[in-house]
Amino acid sequence: MKLFLSPNSLKLNLNPNAKLLVAVSGGVDSMVLCDLLVKSKIDFAIAHCNFQLRGKDSDEDENFVVNYCEENQIEFFSKKFEVKNHKNSGNFSTQMAARELRYTWFEEIMKEQNFDYLVTAHHLNDALETFLINLSRGTGIKGLTGIQENAQILRPLLPFSKAEILNYADENQLKWREDSSNASTDYVRNKIRHKIFPELKEIHPEFLNNFSQSIQFLKEENQLISNHLEEIKSRIFEEEKESIQISIDKIKKLNPIETYLHHLFSEFGFKSTNEILKILQSENGEIRSKTHRLIRNRNEIILTKIKLEKFEQEIELNEFEILEKPLYLRFLKSEERNLKADETLDYDKIKFPLRLRKMKIGDIFYPFGMKGSKKLSKYFKDEKYSKIEKENAWLLVDDDDRIVYVVGKRIDDRFKITKHTHKYLNIFL
Repeated sequence: MKLFLSPNSLKLNLNPNAKLLVAVSGGVDSMVLCDLLVKSKIDFAIAHCNFQLRGKDSDEDENFVVNYCEENQIEFFSKKFEVKNHKNSGNFSTQMAARELRYTWFEEIMKEQNFDYLVTAHHLNDALETFLINLSRGTGIKGLTGIQENAQILRPLLPFSKAEILNYADENQLKWREDSSNASTDYVRNKIRHKIFPELKEIHPEFLNNFSQSIQFLKEENQLISNHLEEIKSRIFEEEKESIQISIDKIKKLNPIETYLHHLFSEFGFKSTNEILKILQSENGEIRSKTHRLIRNRNEIILTKIKLEKFEQEIELNEFEILEKPLYLRFLKSEERNLKADETLDYDKIKFPLRLRKMKIGDIFYPFGMKGSKKLSKYFKDEKYSKIEKENAWLLVDDDDRIVYVVGKRIDDRFKITKHTHKYLNIFL
């Protein structure tokens, strides 16, 4: 059923206490959005970006939005950006540089001021332009669904055309600022707007409405794909405490494998299916995205987050200390064994102070219950430690750097209690 643009058509369905931040340029789209929100008696704040790309006109846009906020008693945020400098700092177009700057700033405001949602004035014509841009670059079904909404970004004008927005503005005698750069065809989006869209509309007058229906169909089909992928993940992704283990045999049975690899791992930042395939086909190896690691480990691959929190290589401890990070560790010296302790050592055999550290090349360990020593690397291999488990293993060593305890796993036989033990070091995890 066709919606008509009015305050009742916003369909936001928000908690009455939700805090909204509305991105407002001063153009007709954002001013119509503001008018609809005001008439709907929805409280919101406004954020305006001054990109300083049009000299005096950019400042007048900002002044226009400031005056609107003062007249309507709306909280206001604004910022001037050096778009040209940011563009030159990377491989950006002017529009992409401006987009990155504004969304980074919006995110900062939302965190600092505890806003629940960012609201933008994107509409159906914008969605068509995005669709054609993505199509021209090569994209999958998600890219063909146009401009996306998510948990924190609301776009209530997406069902409506530019013509409907202009008609609403005229009927309600709204004021807005015209951006002269919108008439230029220097940008790809503007070329689509001024040259391609009129041709499409001439071919079929109902092109935009039909496109809207097609977008809805694509979104529903994309949801079907998402449901299928979640079912696949439930079968082949085995969640451990700090990682996900994935059977290589199960992955290799997926067809078409490259498409599955893209959908299964792109959300973790892995964009190259060729790199993932190399991991599947090798005996070992690792690749990284900005946020995650993918590691070959025998007959599986391990997916784990890259840890940003770093600790000192070695942490010196005393016998009375309670350690909270990077793991909980508590010591209790006693004249008798505490049966509630996770491990108990012979106090007199240890040279204090104790230290907590990671594995080093050449480490030797005397596993409790076994005769003789083992290289720690061999012990880990025998115990089938994955690369992640080796990296996460903490060692308790004494002042002579002798391994006292592979924390949470096994004590060193040299420090076990015997019938001759008189002082006990009880360890609680």
